[in-house]
Amino acid sequence: MKILVVCQHYWPENFRVTEICEELVQRGHQVTALVGLPNYPSGIIPEEYRHGKNRKQERNGVQIRRCFEIGRKPGKIGLAVNYVSYMVSASLKALFMKKDFDVVYSFSTSPVLMSLPASLLRKVYPKEKLMIYIMDIWPACLAAMNVKETSLLYRFMKPVSRWIYKKADRLIYSSKRFQQYLEETHGITVSDDDYMPQFADGVFDKELPPKEACGTTDLVFAGNIGKMQGVDCFIRAASLLREENLRWHIVGGGACLEECKALAEELKLTDKVIFYGQRPLEEMPGFYSKADAMLVSMVSDPLVNDTLPGKVQTYMAAAKPILGSIAGEAEYVIRDAACGLCASPENPEAFAEIVRQFLDTPLEKRSEMGVCGRSYYQQNFTRSRHMDRLEAMLTDLAK
Repeated sequence: MKILVVCQHYWPENFRVTEICEELVQRGHQVTALVGLPNYPSGIIPEEYRHGKNRKQERNGVQIRRCFEIGRKPGKIGLAVNYVSYMVSASLKALFMKKDFDVVYSFSTSPVLMSLPASLLRKVYPKEKLMIYIMDIWPACLAAMNVKETSLLYRFMKPVSRWIYKKADRLIYSSKRFQQYLEETHGITVSDDDYMPQFADGVFDKELPPKEACGTTDLVFAGNIGKMQGVDCFIRAASLLREENLRWHIVGGGACLEECKALAEELKLTDKVIFYGQRPLEEMPGFYSKADAMLVSMVSDPLVNDTLPGKVQTYMAAAKPILGSIAGEAEYVIRDAACGLCASPENPEAFAEIVRQFLDTPLEKRSEMGVCGRSYYQQNFTRSRHMDRLEAMLTDLAK
């Protein structure tokens, strides 16, 4: 097949869409990726991508076509400019590209506008079949960012989201709870067969070496530090547990990184909470190896609870116990897998209590949690399982 993949983010940014594209090439397909300029999450576009440089690249067989994009800036306006710049430039490039693709695949993280170029292509060229993979459901994500349903932005994005989703010939979704939302909010029916959870990054295919003895309990958070993640809950819990022999490792970047650093300083936790910033994917196994448990969190919002963060699968693949400040789908999966403990979101006191429970848990039981998580991952979330199903879906749509 000839496949056009549309996604704002791509290598060297750390998104699974890169692995997906390269795996499709290894399976014998021709893949072109219509993407933006690397700047996530720092907002800084590397010099080698400025002034029109490296707009056409090839990496591991994937033809990469980069669109103009204004780097991310702090605040809602700065992010909106970033999103819209990609949306406009990618839409124009998509319309003027040679139309010899068998199928278009949109890898849709937030915002939903990154899928607009694909939906527009489907509108203008009806023969171009489109499949959208939903990882963040819209406009629900706006509510999680404290944008009221009565606001102009929310009322604008609701029909826009519906239009984008309805242009797809097939919608697949990463969280089971999205099925009900699509039906109730957008009047779109998707089947159980369209559910396809994310998989873990390939660097975790091999088992990690055991943690070296160091005399402390190390808790590691890895991923985006934004409004919806609620990472500040961990820092407040660390304050409640300052007398415990604990270290908290925060690996990642995002809009709330500086706020979290300031909070740690304000609470005099700089010796307990360590920030590493955004790190390359190949370094992540080293951080996971030092962890006694991995941390996951999301803010308290009924719609956000529908999301299963991709880090949960990665934590499971790494055979690490999971401590969650989270509810909904992620809490269900963690409990179903018997691979960790969960507290209600945005509740530092409740999270501190499950950390105390974890500290009282024998090492054998902790190890058993990790083993259960990896077993659950292998049964439900492997890359091979994901790619087999994705390839079959794309092939069926391209017929």
